[in-house]
Amino acid sequence: MKFSLGGVVVVVVALGGAGGALAFEQLELRQGGDVSALLQGLRDQNLTSLADLLSQNTAVTDKIFADDTPKFFLAPTNDAIAGIPEWVTSNSSRLEATLLQHVLRGEFDSTSFNAYPLHTVAHSLLQDATYSRLPGNAGQAVALAKSGDGAIISEAVNNGSFTGAQNKYDVVTVQPVSHAITVPGSITETLTYLQYTGLTNLLSSVQNGEIAKQIDAMNGVTLFVPTNDAIQRYAATNPNMADLPAVLGQHVVASRVVYSPLLLDQGSIISSSGQDIVFNNDEGTVKVGNFSAKVLQTDIIAQQGVIHRIDAVLASTALDRERANQALQSAQASIDAAKAQAIQGPVSGTNSITSQGNDVPAAQDGSNSNRQANDNTNSAATGQTATAVGNGADGQGGGKPSEGAASESASGSGSGSASGSGSGSGSGNSTSSGSGSGSNSGSGSGSGSGSGSGSSSGSGSGSSSNSNGSGNGTNRSNGNENSAPSALAASHALSFGASLVLVSSLFALLL
Repeated sequence: MKFSLGGVVVVVVALGGAGGALAFEQLELRQGGDVSALLQGLRDQNLTSLADLLSQNTAVTDKIFADDTPKFFLAPTNDAIAGIPEWVTSNSSRLEATLLQHVLRGEFDSTSFNAYPLHTVAHSLLQDATYSRLPGNAGQAVALAKSGDGAIISEAVNNGSFTGAQNKYDVVTVQPVSHAITVPGSITETLTYLQYTGLTNLLSSVQNGEIAKQIDAMNGVTLFVPTNDAIQRYAATNPNMADLPAVLGQHVVASRVVYSPLLLDQGSIISSSGQDIVFNNDEGTVKVGNFSAKVLQTDIIAQQGVIHRIDAVLASTALDRERANQALQSAQASIDAAKAQAIQGPVSGTNSITSQGNDVPAAQDGSNSNRQANDNTNSAATGQTATAVGNGADGQGGGKPSEGAASESASGSGSGSASGSGSGSGSGNSTSSGSGSGSNSGSGSGSGSGSGSGSSSGSGSGSSSNSNGSGNGTNRSNGNENSAPSALAASHALSFGASLVLVSSLFALLL
C-alpha cells in the first residue's frame, strides 16, 4: 500500500523475513516525477558523476521536480564534471547554483536554435539572488546556438557542445554536454575578467566609479561594450570628457535584459540617455543617431543582465531626460514576477521578462520601431539563420566558435578581447603562457604573452572572444576570479531605484 507524507509518496513493502517485518522504502516521487528514475537514467547514460552530485544535493532535484512543467537538463559528462574547480565543488551554495543553471525551463529543439553568432536564449532554475539578479527574479539565462551540424552552449570565452543522444525521464529531457556552465559574475566582474579595460577605466573615472556600482546594483541591464581599441580611438578624437556621461548612457539599457532574439524581435530600444538604439540584422549593426557600430559578439551572460560587444563607440551626445525616465518606468511596469519565474522555452518578444511596455515613448525619426509589449512577436525565438553580426564570411561570424579555448586581450596575442576570434581576418592564433582563470575544459585565460599575428583590434569572428591559447586555469568562462570569489554585494533587491539612480546620475553629470 502507499500513502502520501509531505508530498513524498511512501510505499510500504511487506518482506518475508523473520517475523514478517515491514520495511519502508521511500521512493522520491515529487510532483513532477521520479528522482530515482532520473538518477538511474543518468547512470545508464554513463553520466555517473552528475548522478552522484545530484544524489548528494537533493535541493537541486527538489527544484527540478517541484512542478510538472517540462525541464531540459544540460547534463555535463563525467569529464566535464571532473573539470569543475575545487572552489566550486567545495562551496555548497555555488555548486547548487552551478547545477541549477544547467536545468532549463521548457522544451528545446536544437535543430531550431538560432544560428551562431546569434543565440536561442533560455531561462534556468537558478534564481538565487547571490548569482542571478534579473527582473522579476527570473532564472539565470543560458545562450544556446546551432553551430555547423551540432549545437552549443555559448559562453563568453568558452563553448560546450551537445554530445550524445537525448533521453527523457518523466518531465526531464537530458542532453549530455561537453563542458559545465560557469555561474556568471556581475557586469563589472565580467568586464574585468574579459579585460575590457577601455570601458572599465571609463566607468571608474566617472563619479569615482559610482556609475559602475549603480550598474551592478540593477536588477536587469543591457550593456553594449565597445572594444578597447574603439574606446582608445574615441578618446583620442574626443578630448572633451564633459560629454562622456551622455555617451556612456547610449550604451546602457536600464532595467531591461535585451538578449539577441529580442534585438531581432524589437528592432529598437531606448538607451539611458533617452535615444533609440536601432539594431539592423542585415548589416549586423546597432546605431544611435548618426553613430553606428558593428555587433561583434552577442549574449555574454552576466549576473544581472547581458553584454553585447561592438566595434565602435556610439558617440552621440544627444540627451532626453524625460524620455529616458519614461522608458525606464514603462519597462518596470511591464515586469510580472510570476510570469518571469515561469518562462518556458526560448525567450522571445512575447515571453521576455521585460518589454518596452505599453507606455513606451514614441519612436524617434529613423528608428522605425519602438515596439510596445502588445506588438511583439515570437518570430525571433527560434530558427533565425541569417545575420550580419560578426565579421566573418557571409556575415556568420567567421566560422564555428572554438572550444576549450582561452580568452586573450593584450596586444599581439591571439584574437584579443578587442576583436572576435575564429577564421575572420585580422586575428592570429597564439599560445598563452598564462595560468589564470581558464575555461570549462581547463584552459586558462592567458595574460597575452602569445605571439599570434593578430593585433588587439583584429576583426576575427566578431562573435566569439575565444582564441587558441591554453593554460592551466580552472573552470571559468566569465565573471569571477580564479580564486574563491569574494562575497558579492548584499543589496540584491534594488530594481527601479537603482536604475533611476543611474539615469539620474548620468543626467546630473551634465549639469
